[in-house]
Amino acid sequence: MAKTVLIIDDDAPTRGLLTAVMVRAGLAAVVASDGAKAIDIIKTRDDLCCIILDIMMPVVDGTAVLAHLSSVKSKVPVIVCTAVGPRQTPEFDLTIVRAIIQKPFDIEQLAAMVTSLSE
Repeated sequence: MAKTVLIIDDDAPTRGLLTAVMVRAGLAAVVASDGAKAIDIIKTRDDLCCIILDIMMPVVDGTAVLAHLSSVKSKVPVIVCTAVGPRQTPEFDLTIVRAIIQKPFDIEQLAAMVTSLSE
């Protein structure tokens, strides 16, 4: 059974691209279009090996997802994927957030990062 990556992004084309990249890397993908849906998935799945998280989203943003992960003491590594530059990126709990990449990102680099974190 393939390891599963949770992709959280409000942009449908980005979710599609990331899903294709994960599948090509031999991983399964489940997607959420906002933080509220992501938290519901996180509460019901115990097979997640990695989370790719956008920060700026409507409804419930990425920082709320990180707060939830922290509150449940999640060990699932998170890669923050954001359009904002380093100066606008908030400080993150590095026990949860293992990497921060800026959009547009290198898909091969991201796939290698996810594969490495999911081992």
